[in-house]
Amino acid sequence: MNKLGFLVLPDSMQWTDRYAWSPVVMGMELSLLGTPVVWSQSLSGGRPITLVAEKPVAWLDQAAVEAIAAMAGQAGSIFPLFWGDDLFSVMFRHHDPPAVSFQPVRVNSGLFVGTVKLMTI
Repeated sequence: MNKLGFLVLPDSMQWTDRYAWSPVVMGMELSLLGTPVVWSQSLSGGRPITLVAEKPVAWLDQAAVEAIAAMAGQAGSIFPLFWGDDLFSVMFRHHDPPAVSFQPVRVNSGLFVGTVKLMTI
């Protein structure tokens, strides 16, 4: 079961960038003699988690959209994300706007598709 805070997410919602992240950051500069100077560091947070509900696979109802929007409206708040057997502490990626984006499946249907941008802390 997938949950953000206390909100149960549809099992068909996709984590689109799950395997597009590395837990290591690396930098390199050249010395005055042209020799590469390389350093690397393990990351303990900052992993992007982009959750997508899209037609015809997954939809969110009006209550779920309002709950996610309310969570996103809490500046600096950290939420638990249960994704299958994994647990992450996440916050919304407001530095990569929009942190949440929803569009109705059909006018007045009460069902939505959209994107939720999170990152691990």
